[in-house]
Amino acid sequence: MKNCITFLFCSLFVASFAQYTNVLFIGNSYTHMNNLSKIYQNLANSKGKNVLADTLAVSGSSLQGHTLRENTYKKIKSRSWDYVFIQGYSRELSRDSAVIANQTIPYAQQLIDSLKKYNPCINIYYYMTWGYADGFKDSIPEDTYNLMQERIEKGYLQLSDATGKYPIAPVGMVWKQIRDLYPELNLYATDNAHPSPYGSYAAACTFYTSIYKESSDKGAFPKKVEDTLAINIQKTASDYVLSYYTKYNLDTLQIVSTEDLKLDFTIQEKWLSISINNHSPLGEKYVWEFGDGKTSKKRNPKHYYAKAGKYSVTLFINKGCQWYKAKKTINVSDKVKYSNREQEIRKG
Repeated sequence: MKNCITFLFCSLFVASFAQYTNVLFIGNSYTHMNNLSKIYQNLANSKGKNVLADTLAVSGSSLQGHTLRENTYKKIKSRSWDYVFIQGYSRELSRDSAVIANQTIPYAQQLIDSLKKYNPCINIYYYMTWGYADGFKDSIPEDTYNLMQERIEKGYLQLSDATGKYPIAPVGMVWKQIRDLYPELNLYATDNAHPSPYGSYAAACTFYTSIYKESSDKGAFPKKVEDTLAINIQKTASDYVLSYYTKYNLDTLQIVSTEDLKLDFTIQEKWLSISINNHSPLGEKYVWEFGDGKTSKKRNPKHYYAKAGKYSVTLFINKGCQWYKAKKTINVSDKVKYSNREQEIRKG
């Protein structure tokens, strides 16, 4: 059974061989506050991922609002997106389940349909927000922080279940953990609703671990975030996501497989150079890793090594939205090799 290990491999593979891993954040002021996409991009790149992040955010916008704007569809079509995080406005997912079913889920599905139409292999996540610092006082069911956060979590789980169990980056629940463990760490801006730089960094760390299934420790953080507090945020976000990733459907993406597609290739080596004959089924894309930091996208490549040694040659084939791989090890020599006939001629 494919699991998060194969998903992690795929994420690293995409970052290694694509020019960029393109990430889009769809939301509102919770998303564009503190330039969240840039915070995430810097964090991911500092961890060795080749990420380019962008934002589609309109203050106060609901998911329905995004579906009504022409710019939404222009942004969706503007690039080949690898990942998207969809965020509702602050209280959109804290409402009663019937309201969510009628006023949020249809528009989330409309965004998803458009995203997948132009980016068939896109990875879609929901970005769970957080409760106000003191809850929403105008509504008794959510007039405390804990009650409001409980309803938000429930709402995002309902949204995910209704639209195909897309994974949820549980930012709001990471915030709750940070509030419980480090009450001196203020995640809120002065309005007690929007994120401070610390709050946005907590979101970025949650996104990172949600995608890559690894800790964000030692990753970059904004200048306005103190280093000791950044470490606390990294650890809390990583621990929570890795402990609860099944609850939030973070184990449902199955993109890379080493099964089902029989890959095979032969390698002819001669004096630091190799020629590869690919016997695998036809794919839509091919990527070769030669073990010396060089790659090729040809079906039957040739490659020259700078020095002799033992190298692992790995083939990746894309078919549909799946990547498959096969690996072989070769010993490359810097000595000239002659055929039997050539050797007889040289002996004279």
